[in-house]
Amino acid sequence: MTATGTTTAWDPPAAPVDPTSLAALPEVPATSRDHLDDVVARAHAAMPSWSRDSTRRAHVLRTWAEALRAEAGSLAADIVHETGKPIAEARREVAGAAGALDYNAGLTRLAGAATTTLPDGTTSRLVREPAGVTALLVPWNWPVLLLLRDLSPAFAAGVTAIVKPSPQTVHITTRVVELGHRAGVPADVLSIVYGDVAVAQHLIRHPLVRAVAFTGSTRVGERVLTAAAATMTRPLLELGGKNPAILLPDADLDTALPLLARSVVITAGQMCMACSRILVHRSIHAETTAVITEVLRGLRGGDPVDPRTELGPLISPAHAASVLGHIDRAREHSDVTGGELAHPGGIAGHVVTPAVVESPPRGAGIVTTDVFGPVVTIEPFDDAGEAADLANATPYGLVAGVWTGDGRLGHQIADAVQAGTVWINGWGASYPEIPAGGYKSSGLGRTRGVAGVHQFTEIKHIHRS
Repeated sequence: MTATGTTTAWDPPAAPVDPTSLAALPEVPATSRDHLDDVVARAHAAMPSWSRDSTRRAHVLRTWAEALRAEAGSLAADIVHETGKPIAEARREVAGAAGALDYNAGLTRLAGAATTTLPDGTTSRLVREPAGVTALLVPWNWPVLLLLRDLSPAFAAGVTAIVKPSPQTVHITTRVVELGHRAGVPADVLSIVYGDVAVAQHLIRHPLVRAVAFTGSTRVGERVLTAAAATMTRPLLELGGKNPAILLPDADLDTALPLLARSVVITAGQMCMACSRILVHRSIHAETTAVITEVLRGLRGGDPVDPRTELGPLISPAHAASVLGHIDRAREHSDVTGGELAHPGGIAGHVVTPAVVESPPRGAGIVTTDVFGPVVTIEPFDDAGEAADLANATPYGLVAGVWTGDGRLGHQIADAVQAGTVWINGWGASYPEIPAGGYKSSGLGRTRGVAGVHQFTEIKHIHRS
């Protein structure tokens, strides 16, 4: 083991690559078992003093938010370097992360107890206590926002935390954690460890780790849940999505279609809330297909550091090959526009042009599989009931949208759709005040809002006779 507590004995070093240039980024050695155990023990020991001082936690979160804003430009540039997302999107990510810190600073003093007198004259007190040491497994696609979306309410609840970033985004995640330390978070309260599957499994199964938050694919989420079950560790899972937008005949297409087209390609489609299905009433099917295709065809691909770029490269050539494989299989049964490999502006990275899959069969893989790329299906329906049935005909239930001028019908369909968030006449709006999460294979638990704080707590009942 080295002086920094790293070794290559179990998880091999990660070898991330800049998605745009395909140049190698620094190797990332895995944290050793011994160092990982030490980090967990120190986080456990730090719990009592950290959880008691809500005023300190509020001050730290607000100071951290200001530090993010002060370094927003360089943080956004680092996000682009490791993820390949357009610079404008990276700037929004940093701003959203600072907003999460600000909001949750106010929740550090959330009253967590209630007392009542029971019918037999005895007294009952309900207390919310921090769940304990919490592991946060952070993905590469929105590494700053998704870290602080979950860590901020966790700190509001009073837990201590250990962050394991994706090997692809070690640098930016480490920078954000270091800013937290400079803002006043003690080193034992917030630690960062490095590695892949072995490190994650060891961390989740550690008996002193009592909660785990993971954002990523459903396949990996299942493995996280299995590992958490071994010690009954509390899970928070935000997983994959196959997100439908429902367009009724009276939808405002001038507003809906450009917004939905751009929602297909957020993070080049590598984002759990990207719009991947458009369910459209048959009377407006042809117009919808034409406009969506036109908008997507007109998006500017290229180097993500260029402020004019709207579509950057996929995270790796291997992932681009996976996305193209899904598109090629869709061509066997449907007309497909786009979906080609490109290198706009001469970048080495792999851009996949947005693919529009027209009228795929129900149950086709392109309809039910989370492709995680710039791909959208356009599926016609004849009535509102059929639209809701189509929306629910996948294993996922993360987000959805309904577009109509009839408010009552919009709410009826929203009630019928099995998804954690349903937007009416909109797409993509999220707020630190409002809980978010998924139905079915899209996850367990809720993040954001008061529910997000409660996710990292246990309820204790104290009864006095």
